Amino acid sequence: MARPRKQRDDTQPGRRPSRRISLTWMLPNLLTIAAMLSGMTAIRFAFLEKWEAAVLLVALAGVLDALDGRMARLLKASSDFGAQLDSLSDMVVFGVVPSIMLYLWILEDGGRLAWAGCMYYTACCALRLARFNSELHEKPAWSANYFVGVPSPGAAFLALVPMVASFRFNWDFLSSWPVVAGWLVIVATGAISTIPTFSGKNIHFPRAWALPALGVFALLVAALVSRPWELWVVIAALYVGLIPVSMLRFAHVRKVNKPAA
Repeated sequence: MARPRKQRDDTQPGRRPSRRISLTWMLPNLLTIAAMLSGMTAIRFAFLEKWEAAVLLVALAGVLDALDGRMARLLKASSDFGAQLDSLSDMVVFGVVPSIMLYLWILEDGGRLAWAGCMYYTACCALRLARFNSELHEKPAWSANYFVGVPSPGAAFLALVPMVASFRFNWDFLSSWPVVAGWLVIVATGAISTIPTFSGKNIHFPRAWALPALGVFALLVAALVSRPWELWVVIAALYVGLIPVSMLRFAHVRKVNKPAA
């Protein structure tokens, strides 16, 4: 005769009680996973030489990456697990995928030297993410509006500029592997630098600017629909142009908040 099955007792000493995970907690992590898989699929399209589709998937991953953290804070679902998953996803999407895409696109012609540039970019993104994670709780409140160096999504956005520009502009230098490799090294160096860049996390403007801001947003959406690649290049140029401004602004804010001796 079979013995009756003993019911599980979660109250026994040494046994952790079972925990239920809500869908609210999972939503931000699902977005993070979707971003990572979008990046992985971009590699597949790169092997098929469908460059525009690959770039669009990286852009989609960037949007999802921007949304997951905000959703976690909105739903009060932030966790150490989510933060670690987000960092790993960023490493794949923004640290590995762009270098592979550029290598398959044009840098393969440069052999070992160009491949060294790809490895340098990926290593710099890893170092940048490690620095961000280690200093996350050490930054003063006044520096919340600034990143240290170019963030990994921004680095990926900038790294792909030569490829994106080639979709619409017939510039010979865009097909030159030394130019693309040099640009990749410059972007990678910006990622591990200590140059302050605007984070855009706490942007506030006067109420009177609300309608003009909505008008600018509508203009950006129209450009995104009709001229996405040109818009990519313009935004990249504006981002690079704002770096000196962010450096000057950061120096001023640091001076104002510097404790008196």
